[in-house]
Amino acid sequence: MKHLHYSQYPGKQQGVVLFTALIFLVALMLIGNNAVQNSGLEERMAGNTRNRDMAFQAAEAALKNAGNTLSTWRVGPWTGTMPAGLVNNPSHANDSSYWGNIANWTNYKSFTVSGVAENPRYIIEKMPDVGTVEHYRVTARAVGGDTSAVVILQAAFSYTPSP
Repeated sequence: MKHLHYSQYPGKQQGVVLFTALIFLVALMLIGNNAVQNSGLEERMAGNTRNRDMAFQAAEAALKNAGNTLSTWRVGPWTGTMPAGLVNNPSHANDSSYWGNIANWTNYKSFTVSGVAENPRYIIEKMPDVGTVEHYRVTARAVGGDTSAVVILQAAFSYTPSP
């Protein structure tokens, strides 16, 4: 009967299989760690995008609210009286440093929007008329689910009074 031997020279084994398995294990660990880090980064990016989208939608809601205010208020000839939230011929026009300063927004019109950290605010500015056409500029500021995402939008509205 013949005996099977795993090696003719048992004292000469070098542990190559163990070393190769450890190398593969380290490589798999590095790949897994990288996947976990990428997953966390992608989750934060998605959260930031959602936060910015909420701020953008709240700013658009503020523009719509201002448009509704204008359409219900401007139903006849200009009388010179202004509703709350409207400024006549502003001096800060397109000054980005003015709009970027949060303290300048505290006195402007706000309304409630759910899910955002602060209620959006807007100002309606009466711009100079062109002929009989009245021009208004609305600037809206809104934040998302937290105050790290801020969106400021502007829109122009025109109104032609009926004779």
